[in-house]
Parts: sequence; C-alpha cells; structure tokens
Amino acid sequence: MELSIYEAVHWISKEARYKIIEIMLATRSARQLAFELGVSPAAINKYLSRRMHPSDQTIARALQVLYDYERERIYQIIVDDIINALSKLIDCVSNESEYLKKYTTERLNDLLRRLEENG
Repeated sequence: MELSIYEAVHWISKEARYKIIEIMLATRSARQLAFELGVSPAAINKYLSRRMHPSDQTIARALQVLYDYERERIYQIIVDDIINALSKLIDCVSNESEYLKKYTTERLNDLLRRLEENG
C-alpha cells in the first residue's frame, strides 16, 4: 500500500518543517510562497518566528511546488529528520528486550533491501 504525500509528511518534525519553509523563502517572497502554499503571508511570518508550524497539508503542498534545485536539499532534510528520530527510538527500544532488538533489526534490513532494489 502506497501512502499519499499527506500521510507521508505526518512524521516530519516541527524543526524540519521550519527549515523547509526557510529554504523555499530563499528564492521567493513571503507573499509568493504564501500563495503557492495556500496560506496567508501572516502564516509564513508565524512559521519564521516559530509561533506556528506548517501543517501536514502545507508541507505536502510545499513538496508539490518545489523548484527542481530545491528538491534534493529538502528531501535530505526530511530523510535526516526521520532517521534521527528513528535512531533515538532504536536507542530506547534496543535496551528493552532482545526480541525488540531483533525485530527492529529485521525491519531496518527490510527497508535497506527495498532501497537497494529501487536503485
């Protein structure tokens, strides 16, 4: 089963969401980015001041309107963010039981195989 972009962005941290907005603002005005994301310019200012974080829907929209030269950097941020969170979880889980440690290792190996197969 393939996830929609909306479901896939749910796990992105607030900090990574802020970074995505900041990268996109490097080549757009706040007004232009607000228009592209379907939010108000005031929302963009709230993201920048960390008073509000971009929603799943806003981040999903951001991924749809990226410029080609932004795409690789932003996906690196997302991958790093999720791997860092997973790493912290693994550190906790690995100390719980041998079964959880083995289960986690098997699941990670499955993911690595899938990445290798998809090239």
